[in-house]
Amino acid sequence: MYKVLLADDEPIITKGLAAILDWEDYGFEIVHTAESGEEALSIIKEHPIDILITDILMGEISGLDLIQEVKGIRPEIKSIVLTGYQEFDFVKRGLLLEIENYLVKPVDEEELLKTLQSVGRKLKAEASGATTPEVSSMLDNTLWSFLNGEVDRHDCLERLALYHIEINQPFYNVSILNIEHFHKADVIKDIRQFLEEQYSALCLNNPNQEMVIIFGGESKEDLLKQNQRLVHDLREEDRETGLFYLAMGKPVPLFDELENSLMMAREQSSLQVYLEPNVLISGLQVVDRQDELKRLQEFKENILKRLMNEEEESLELINLFFKELTEKPNMISPQIGKKYAFDLISYIHHSLKPEDLSLYTAVVERIVYSSDIGQIKEIVTEYCYELILTIHNHVHLRSPIVQNVLQHIHSHYDEGLSLKTLGQQFHVNAIYLGQLFQKEVGVVFSEYLNRYRLEKAKELLKTTHYRAGDIGKKVGYSDTTYFYKQFKKIIGTTPSEWRKI
Repeated sequence: MYKVLLADDEPIITKGLAAILDWEDYGFEIVHTAESGEEALSIIKEHPIDILITDILMGEISGLDLIQEVKGIRPEIKSIVLTGYQEFDFVKRGLLLEIENYLVKPVDEEELLKTLQSVGRKLKAEASGATTPEVSSMLDNTLWSFLNGEVDRHDCLERLALYHIEINQPFYNVSILNIEHFHKADVIKDIRQFLEEQYSALCLNNPNQEMVIIFGGESKEDLLKQNQRLVHDLREEDRETGLFYLAMGKPVPLFDELENSLMMAREQSSLQVYLEPNVLISGLQVVDRQDELKRLQEFKENILKRLMNEEEESLELINLFFKELTEKPNMISPQIGKKYAFDLISYIHHSLKPEDLSLYTAVVERIVYSSDIGQIKEIVTEYCYELILTIHNHVHLRSPIVQNVLQHIHSHYDEGLSLKTLGQQFHVNAIYLGQLFQKEVGVVFSEYLNRYRLEKAKELLKTTHYRAGDIGKKVGYSDTTYFYKQFKKIIGTTPSEWRKI
């Protein structure tokens, strides 16, 4: 978990921040609080800290003085500041100190959470040595939150004013740039700098490995020309982008309507699998998708037929489905993989119409929070395998020993279970029991027990008000941290996030 220090000369503020979130659910732990800049600095010198959240105005050492001192001794620490509406001049200085964000008191829970998650992604990337750009700067946070309807226009414009950015163009549009070499931080930095110097544009790197560009112009025609010019410049100049697509959202007359432009840019971006790379995708293209759609439909029908006939070859078809998808030379956006996966499982679900909706809702939920094509393929394959077992009632074909073990798990999942203890209870060799269980159930014992406990945890999250850590213990996890990690890994989100779905 990432270690957090809260610093504010009003104890009621630090207590309120501690209570506003289930911090541990999201991978953060408040390890220290301080009532002055001096105390906070002393703590940082003696203890490991990942994130500093500090008030701007505090006694002899202000929050910004504290951040400046910290940068000199522990530059890896990420800083977030708390401020009042009247303190924007202080925030301007914070920009020079590269603070992650500023939060206006009283702190909004959602904005605090989104800022923490953004910082968490950055810390994780740095720890793994990754160079993929993250949504981490205050400007990026502001623009991304506004485009997704999470902050209002007034708040957005106030924050942009801190960067001396004026919103005064008659028309705007949002475009999405997907490039093959998004993982190269120097390439992204070069393109962003080029855009902001040569175009009337604002840029940000979003969590979906895309560059989002907000163009401003005198007219709709002007915006189209700017998008076309960018494609030309990326083609002609050697900026090491690799393959790229620029998807243009519709021009809108008001900055407030950029959310609609972003939605259209997303729709246009999904057409990249039908077009040759290094082009602008806008409403001007006539895309012939018939052959591709026909082939995909035949693929889906074949998978469905084999599922209905209890053929595990359907799982091989899914491997082929994703193999072809990832081998497309123009498939460079991870978001497209999710779109294809949703299309496939929706077709299977609506064709079979199973009475139990839990499998379908669970797979949708997991895909939403998946991070790459390999993970999506694994999720869809598991879903189809479970369907085979469900449709053909394989449970009734299981041996008495395995059926007894499953019944025991379902009744005592909150206890310390292992193959060794179960083998002793049912008078069978533990190694043999493990092999038999995997053969008949399709997964190893530990994975089945883990998933069953998580399903029970999901039920409790929806039907009770227990804290997530307490729920983990109730379903059999003695280690709360391990429960959080398993929930995030298998379900794809944190317990508290899932509770809100």
